[in-house]
Amino acid sequence: MRHRSGLLLPLILALAGVALIVAGSLDLDPPSSSLPPIPDPSSQVAVASPSREPTASADATATAEPTPTPTPIPADWVAVQMQIESVGVNVLVKQSTSGGVDDFPPDDAAYILRNSSQPGRGTNSYVFAHALVSLFKPLWNVQLGDEVRVLMSDGVVLRYVITEVRPNVSCPDDREAPHPNPPLALKYAGPGCEEGAAWTQPTDHERLTLQTSQGFNRNYGELILIAEPIS
Repeated sequence: MRHRSGLLLPLILALAGVALIVAGSLDLDPPSSSLPPIPDPSSQVAVASPSREPTASADATATAEPTPTPTPIPADWVAVQMQIESVGVNVLVKQSTSGGVDDFPPDDAAYILRNSSQPGRGTNSYVFAHALVSLFKPLWNVQLGDEVRVLMSDGVVLRYVITEVRPNVSCPDDREAPHPNPPLALKYAGPGCEEGAAWTQPTDHERLTLQTSQGFNRNYGELILIAEPIS
């Protein structure tokens, strides 16, 4: 019996070590970031709103209410940080400046597609990043109604809410499986990805489009999230 107990102890310790290794690879803890939280939005109007129609008055001589003038975002303001507190996303934001970055971005930040708009310009801003815990992998758990905050370089905070979650956006790829294909930005993924490319196009209203991959192979599809401004 003593001999059998002596054999069991190393076996138990070995199994415990394997369990710790497996647990460490599961990303059970929520993602952490060294970036400070984005503060509450400032009172400055960041996104131009439609002009309000003058209010009619029963008194014909009364003066109509003035049309409010929106405060546009200066052209040199750019997004520097994005936070989705509900899933632990808190990342730097940069603008791509080359086709190479559009095809395979660095893993130091989320990137705005080279030919896409900066947030706050009244059109679509297409933001993409790798599916890493430190970047956009937590987007897999985003829910409708979650808040997105974008910090601009001059301190203005833009607020959005998730209004669409589109998993499995198709982009078929018939290249050989032994060489996993990188999660390219959909606009540059080539033929067969028209559905994905449509999400990169400009819009006639303010919008964020967030994209990340769902796996190493292109055939796994892409995850697309849409966020609209909070009025």
